[in-house]
Amino acid sequence: MQSANPALTIPHTIWNEMIAHAKECAPHECCGMLAGTDGTVLAHYRITNILQNLTDQELSRFDGAKLRDLQCLLPEERADIAFQMDAREMALAQKDIRAKGFQLQAFYHSHTSSPARPSQTDITIAMEFESYREKLGIPQPLHIIISLADEDRPDIKAFRIADHASVEVPLACEGK
Repeated sequence: MQSANPALTIPHTIWNEMIAHAKECAPHECCGMLAGTDGTVLAHYRITNILQNLTDQELSRFDGAKLRDLQCLLPEERADIAFQMDAREMALAQKDIRAKGFQLQAFYHSHTSSPARPSQTDITIAMEFESYREKLGIPQPLHIIISLADEDRPDIKAFRIADHASVEVPLACEGK
């Protein structure tokens, strides 16, 4: 995907790594972080989706409909429709990002059978991070979704999520 004024530019190699990550994790959702400077991604961090390890109490952070869906599934099936990033891996990635002088540019995750657009749960989770982000002074990241609804033609879109709403923003793959 090319854009005249992208909000984020991702090198072709990292673009392909994200797609490979999504396909490797399927039917579970994958998740990760992208870092760099000035709207250009320079580093990719795969983060483990630990949703299947969450207790019922920990699942309560999900919204009503998603929570009901998750509770109907076996723990090993829950990661098929949602994700929870491993906090330890996120902290290690953030430490590496700071050490390299980069900034968090985006979070990403996959939708294995639905379109590349944020679900209500995705928006809720982004808003939870927003209050944390502001306290730490971290720049607002984009949220990228990789749809594998058509596995032969993955669809990747980026969104800015604020005030409980999402707006698609331009995304560019560089160096094809």
